[in-house]
Amino acid sequence: MYQIESASSHIKRELRRISPPDRGHIAEAVQTLADDPRPPDVVPLEREIYRLRVDDHHVIYKMLDEERIILIGRVIRRSESTYLDLRRLFE
Repeated sequence: MYQIESASSHIKRELRRISPPDRGHIAEAVQTLADDPRPPDVVPLEREIYRLRVDDHHVIYKMLDEERIILIGRVIRRSESTYLDLRRLFE
Protein backbone atom coordinates (compact mmCIF):
# COMPACT_ATOMS: atom_id res chain seq x y z
CA MET A 1 0.00 0.00 0.00
CA TYR A 2 1.22 3.49 -0.90
CA GLN A 3 1.05 6.55 1.31
CA ILE A 4 -0.70 9.61 -0.19
CA GLU A 5 0.93 13.02 0.42
CA SER A 6 0.56 16.54 -0.94
CA ALA A 7 3.56 17.93 -2.79
CA SER A 8 2.71 21.47 -1.62
CA SER A 9 0.25 23.53 0.38
CA HIS A 10 -1.38 24.66 -2.88
CA ILE A 11 -3.32 21.41 -3.03
CA LYS A 12 -5.56 22.41 -0.11
CA ARG A 13 -6.32 25.73 -1.80
CA GLU A 14 -7.13 24.00 -5.10
CA LEU A 15 -9.44 21.56 -3.34
CA ARG A 16 -11.34 24.36 -1.56
CA ARG A 17 -12.23 25.82 -4.97
CA ILE A 18 -13.91 22.58 -6.03
CA SER A 19 -17.55 21.88 -5.18
CA PRO A 20 -18.09 19.47 -2.25
CA PRO A 21 -19.59 16.64 -4.38
CA ASP A 22 -16.69 16.81 -6.85
CA ARG A 23 -14.22 17.06 -3.97
CA GLY A 24 -15.66 13.82 -2.58
CA HIS A 25 -15.23 12.02 -5.91
CA ILE A 26 -11.65 13.25 -6.13
CA ALA A 27 -10.88 12.13 -2.56
CA GLU A 28 -12.26 8.65 -3.29
CA ALA A 29 -10.25 8.34 -6.51
CA VAL A 30 -7.04 9.47 -4.80
CA GLN A 31 -7.56 6.96 -1.98
CA THR A 32 -7.88 4.13 -4.51
CA LEU A 33 -4.40 5.06 -5.77
CA ALA A 34 -3.00 3.90 -2.43
CA ASP A 35 -3.95 0.32 -3.38
CA ASP A 36 -3.48 0.54 -7.14
CA PRO A 37 -1.23 3.47 -8.15
CA ARG A 38 -1.41 2.54 -11.85
CA PRO A 39 -5.08 1.91 -12.64
CA PRO A 40 -5.97 1.36 -16.32
CA ASP A 41 -7.36 4.88 -16.84
CA VAL A 42 -4.18 6.66 -15.68
CA VAL A 43 -2.12 8.43 -18.33
CA PRO A 44 1.68 8.67 -17.93
CA LEU A 45 2.88 12.23 -18.60
CA GLU A 46 6.58 12.04 -17.80
CA ARG A 47 8.85 9.67 -15.94
CA GLU A 48 7.10 8.90 -12.63
CA ILE A 49 4.40 11.56 -13.26
CA TYR A 50 0.83 10.53 -14.07
CA ARG A 51 -2.59 12.01 -14.66
CA LEU A 52 -5.82 10.64 -13.24
CA ARG A 53 -9.04 12.07 -14.61
CA VAL A 54 -11.91 12.41 -12.13
CA ASP A 55 -15.04 13.87 -13.71
CA ASP A 56 -13.95 17.28 -15.07
CA HIS A 57 -10.79 17.46 -12.96
CA HIS A 58 -7.28 16.16 -13.41
CA VAL A 59 -5.14 14.88 -10.57
CA ILE A 60 -1.44 15.17 -11.39
CA TYR A 61 0.71 12.93 -9.21
CA LYS A 62 4.18 11.50 -8.92
CA MET A 63 4.87 7.94 -7.84
CA LEU A 64 7.89 7.19 -5.70
CA ASP A 65 7.95 3.40 -5.91
CA GLU A 66 10.91 2.75 -3.63
CA GLU A 67 9.42 4.87 -0.83
CA ARG A 68 5.86 3.71 -1.66
CA ILE A 69 4.63 7.29 -1.73
CA ILE A 70 2.26 9.08 -4.08
CA LEU A 71 2.76 12.86 -4.18
CA ILE A 72 -0.27 14.82 -5.34
CA GLY A 73 1.05 17.81 -7.26
CA ARG A 74 -2.11 19.35 -8.64
CA VAL A 75 -5.90 18.98 -8.72
CA ILE A 76 -7.33 21.20 -11.44
CA ARG A 77 -9.75 21.48 -14.30
CA ARG A 78 -8.08 21.01 -17.67
CA SER A 79 -6.73 24.26 -19.12
CA GLU A 80 -3.86 25.39 -21.31
CA SER A 81 -1.56 25.62 -18.30
CA THR A 82 -2.46 22.29 -16.68
CA TYR A 83 0.61 20.47 -17.94
CA LEU A 84 3.18 23.28 -17.86
CA ASP A 85 6.20 22.80 -15.63
CA LEU A 86 5.22 19.36 -14.37
CA ARG A 87 8.58 18.72 -12.71
CA ARG A 88 8.29 22.01 -10.84
CA LEU A 89 5.11 20.82 -9.10
CA PHE A 90 7.18 18.32 -7.13
CA GLU A 91 10.20 20.43 -6.14
